[in-house]
Amino acid sequence: MASSREAGFGEEVKRRIIIGTYALSSGYYDAYYGQAQKVRTLIARDFEQAFTQADVLVSPTAPTTAFRLGEKLDDPMAMYLNDIATIPANLAGIPGMSVPSGLAAEDGLPTGLQVLAPAMADDRLYLVGAALERMLQEQWGGPLLDRVPEPTQLSKEG
Repeated sequence: MASSREAGFGEEVKRRIIIGTYALSSGYYDAYYGQAQKVRTLIARDFEQAFTQADVLVSPTAPTTAFRLGEKLDDPMAMYLNDIATIPANLAGIPGMSVPSGLAAEDGLPTGLQVLAPAMADDRLYLVGAALERMLQEQWGGPLLDRVPEPTQLSKEG
């Protein structure tokens, strides 16, 4: 059973599961989970208010370009911090999608754009995502993946 529970989970996913389990263990439930639920409610209300003024919300997917293959495996904090823009949608329970938005001039690595929609408005999300993808592919002259540099595996030292 243990080996089937680990199948498909990388080290980072396992680390996050362990942290979540620890935070929910006895003695920590009230200190963390109860307060987190209150904050989650406030975040959901903020999104509800924003969607009274906009059909969708658009923002960067991450504060940096994509990492090079294997680059941040030994730096979990960098990986956590790179998730900062996607966490609010997960907490609020609203749908989101990330689409490639270009390649950074300095390193040629991909950047992303996320589109968020109100709860139960997945169709709106797909329509906007498809329109963005069409527009960007016209601008790029084809799929962005055709322009991404070949991935290179970094050594543990690099």
